[in-house]
Amino acid sequence: MDKSNQIWSRFNTDQKQLKIDCVDIISKCYLMIAQKPDAKQITIMASLFFEDLINHYSRFTMEEIKFAMEKGIREGKDASCFINARSWNLWIRDHQKHEHMRRQQNYITDFQKYKQTQKLINVTINKAKQLKND
Repeated sequence: MDKSNQIWSRFNTDQKQLKIDCVDIISKCYLMIAQKPDAKQITIMASLFFEDLINHYSRFTMEEIKFAMEKGIREGKDASCFINARSWNLWIRDHQKHEHMRRQQNYITDFQKYKQTQKLINVTINKAKQLKND
């Protein structure tokens, strides 16, 4: 596993980009639930999110965090959905528990399935581009 993409590594090498990624994820989450907070609210929530990531979820990659957040919004147990510290901690912990359990049972994890699907989509797109250029 490439540890250079983990949050703790990115925190040590490029905090500015890590903070920008937090803003992007929080903004996308608000869009997914059709809310339009102001810039100040997004900045404050992204700051709280950043702190939680570096203090509690530093071994994850931002791609895994994004996956956990999107899955939490789409498949959450509650009918209502809010972007707040409690929600994202529940979503990330649920993802963490689920992935850990699947690894223990030697099953492919949801995130691994997601990554494989993304690779297959990229291969298909690249083949289509090649055919178009030929």
